Amino acid sequence: MPGGRSDPLHMRKVVALFIAALAVLLLVACTPEEANHIQMVNAFRTANGVAQLDWSDPLYDKARAWSQHMANEGKLSHSDLKSGAPAGWHILGENVAYNSSLNGAMEALENSPAHRANLLNPAFTRVAVGILYQNNVYWVTEEFVG
Repeated sequence: MPGGRSDPLHMRKVVALFIAALAVLLLVACTPEEANHIQMVNAFRTANGVAQLDWSDPLYDKARAWSQHMANEGKLSHSDLKSGAPAGWHILGENVAYNSSLNGAMEALENSPAHRANLLNPAFTRVAVGILYQNNVYWVTEEFVG
């Protein structure tokens, strides 16, 4: 029956709502800025023909802690990639940035050849983002795993 519960269009809407709700649940641990940054990362990948990344809960604490570390030190640096990596990983990567705006941080990462390579690496399947705002600066850590 048209418009009824067995209608394929209705089922697609229900599935789409379920997927959207699940995506929100997966990002509950994130701040709104971190969730937005992940959306920017995935939009950049999609625009460049690369599959989107799933959230990596095991790397979230590492990403947050590293952004805090950089903010406390007042300079960019990279963490030990293997430290805090989830079991079963095959490839790891990390991008770090700081900027007075999150859009500026993302643009800097997109325009840096090494950071762009991480953003667009099809071997990466999951990501965690940690963002800290301190002294009018956003400190961003992206942890990639595949």
